[in-house]
Amino acid sequence: MNTKYMPDYGLQTWAYHLSMSYPFDLNYLSPDDRRYNIYVATLIPKLSIDEGSVQFFEDYIRFDIIVGTGEHTSKETLDISIISDDMPEFDHRKFEFDYEKPRKAMVFKGWEKGPVELNLLHVYLAESKYYLDTEIVYIGQAFRENGQRLPAKELMSDPMLQNVEADILRDYSEKDLALLLLEFKSQLLEEIDNEDEDLVQLQELTKNPPLELDNKILDATEAALINYFKPEYNKKLNNDFPNVEDNRLHYRSATVQMHPDIMGLKLFSKEKAYLSNERIVASSTHSNS
Repeated sequence: MNTKYMPDYGLQTWAYHLSMSYPFDLNYLSPDDRRYNIYVATLIPKLSIDEGSVQFFEDYIRFDIIVGTGEHTSKETLDISIISDDMPEFDHRKFEFDYEKPRKAMVFKGWEKGPVELNLLHVYLAESKYYLDTEIVYIGQAFRENGQRLPAKELMSDPMLQNVEADILRDYSEKDLALLLLEFKSQLLEEIDNEDEDLVQLQELTKNPPLELDNKILDATEAALINYFKPEYNKKLNNDFPNVEDNRLHYRSATVQMHPDIMGLKLFSKEKAYLSNERIVASSTHSNS
């Protein structure tokens, strides 16, 4: 293909799958789960359960979740049902309750097939009617230097994340560290409108998005996110759009979208608040600096 016809393209990446966990919960993820390619270290309010508020009814369990500490404390009453296809007629009043504070795990005993364990953070995100304040402090890639994706549970081996965790324990006693794991997909923003033979070949090459999300595309996605939020632990801000080429295509811009409202998250940093589904744009001529 003659490179003189090679146009510039806009690249769009969006968060296809999101998950949030406390660092100690990463060990419970499957070692084969390597779907995530960007991770975000966040500060969230401490969550706890008022153990004296737990009530058992036939079809559901009621309890109060305490959000925050000190003067910034709020309380919300949640009703949850643990009935599933495996136990369609189970009476919730048969459960016994135990709360494991270090892991923020709600353990219900009394089912013949064994205990049912629920993570407090996951319950809150799924059931609360309020958005969880989620402050972004660091953004990184879930890749090794050789390009191999890291299992989610190995993310905490990142020295920067270890520094963040130590600082939070020292300076932010009213907050908890949570990792937002993101799986991004990508596609071209423009289509080719030309009958030139070379361009038709190029169109054939790119007509079936999403594109393969390689490290170069992730570099652009990460740079766009970092330059938008300017997290305090990302000391190096690359205000120039990285030179990204893939399959002989050159990308002049990247548009990144996340969907935190799906999980009930209110994303922000000290520099910037993110509006739901907002487009974050980084290009060779425009920067969010």
